[in-house]
Amino acid sequence: MNDISIAQLRAARGLLGWSQHKLAEKAHVPFASLLDYECGARQMSQETATRLKYVLEQAGVVFAADETGVSLLPPPKVVPLEKLNSSNDE
Repeated sequence: MNDISIAQLRAARGLLGWSQHKLAEKAHVPFASLLDYECGARQMSQETATRLKYVLEQAGVVFAADETGVSLLPPPKVVPLEKLNSSNDE
């Protein structure tokens, strides 16, 4: 069983503003395969699911363990170089 649902995949792309083409390219997955999977025309292999999930997680997507949803991590706090000092150490 894949650990990423069609709904999660679509939602993750939506949160990131990524097209199917962009995700396929970043995950090194054939575009036609991704399109077929999202349309329900084909089952996704575990290897493909793992690739897609990894790429989306690296972009900040968090997947619900029960395959019901996704969320996006907040962007990291960035401190300008000139304002770095011990008061903003974490």
